[in-house]
Amino acid sequence: MQLPLLINMLTGALFAGGIAFELLWLLVRALPWLRFKGPFPGLVQNVAGGRARRELRAKERDLLLLAAGAICSFTSGALLWIYGAVLLTGLWMWVLSGLACLLFAAWWVFLVRDFRLWRERRHAARAHGALATALARLALQSHRVFHDVPVGDLVLDHVVMGNRGVFVIKLVARRLAKESDVVRINGRSIEFQDGHALLDTIALAERGARALADLPVKGLSHRIHALPLVAIPGWEIAPAQGQAGETFLVNEKSALLLLRASKPADYLMEADIGPLQEHLAKICTDQSF
Repeated sequence: MQLPLLINMLTGALFAGGIAFELLWLLVRALPWLRFKGPFPGLVQNVAGGRARRELRAKERDLLLLAAGAICSFTSGALLWIYGAVLLTGLWMWVLSGLACLLFAAWWVFLVRDFRLWRERRHAARAHGALATALARLALQSHRVFHDVPVGDLVLDHVVMGNRGVFVIKLVARRLAKESDVVRINGRSIEFQDGHALLDTIALAERGARALADLPVKGLSHRIHALPLVAIPGWEIAPAQGQAGETFLVNEKSALLLLRASKPADYLMEADIGPLQEHLAKICTDQSF
C-alpha cells in the first residue's frame, strides 16, 4: 500500500465521520423545537425524575451520534480503499491529515466525557425514581407529591404537601464510594465520609423553599412556610454536627419520616390545601412531548 493512499484514506474517513456527526448533532438539537400541541395539555403531570431522564436520554443520543460518526468513518475509509484514488499530495495532504488526527483525538475525548456523564445521569435518574417511590407512600397519610416544580428560574426536584405542611426536597445524586457510605450535615455544608463536601447545597435547598413560599397562589389565607430538605439516596445519614438551621437530610429509607420534622406552626390550614394543590398541579404539566 502506498503511503499517500493510506493517508488520503484515513483523512477522508475521519473528515466524513466528523461531518456526519456534526450534521446529525444539529438535526437532533433542532428536533425538540418541532413540538405540536397535543391533547390534554393541562392534565399531563410531570413524572418523578422526568428532567433527569430527559438529560439521560440526551446523553444517550450523544453517544449514539459518536457511534454513528465512527461507523461513517469506517464506511468512508472502506470505500476510499476500494476505489484507491489519491486525491491529495504534498503539503495539503500532511496539513489535512494533521487536522484529521486532531479530530480523532477529539472524538476520543468526547466519548470518554459523554460516557462518564451518562453514568452520572443514569444514577441521578434512578435516584429520583427510588426517592419518588418512597414519597408516594405518603399518599396514605393524605399528602401529595409533585415533581420538577417550576418556580421562577428554579426547578424544585420534589414537593410534598398536605395538612402537615409543605416540604421542598432537593436531591443530590452521588454514587456510593467504595470506602464509605455515610453522609452528614456539618454546619452549613454536607460532608461525605470519603472527604467530598457540598458547600452550597443547603443554601440552594433553602432558596427553593423560600421561592415556593413566595409563590403567588390565589385563595391562600396566609403565606405558607416551606421546609427545605436535602435527599441523598443510597447513603446512610449520620447525626448532624453544628447549626444547620431547619434543613435536614433524608434518604430513600427515611423519606417517610419527613412529616415528623414539621411543627404545628408549619401545618397547612384545611382551606389552603385545595388552592395550593390546584396551583401546583397547574404549573407541573409536562411540556416535553
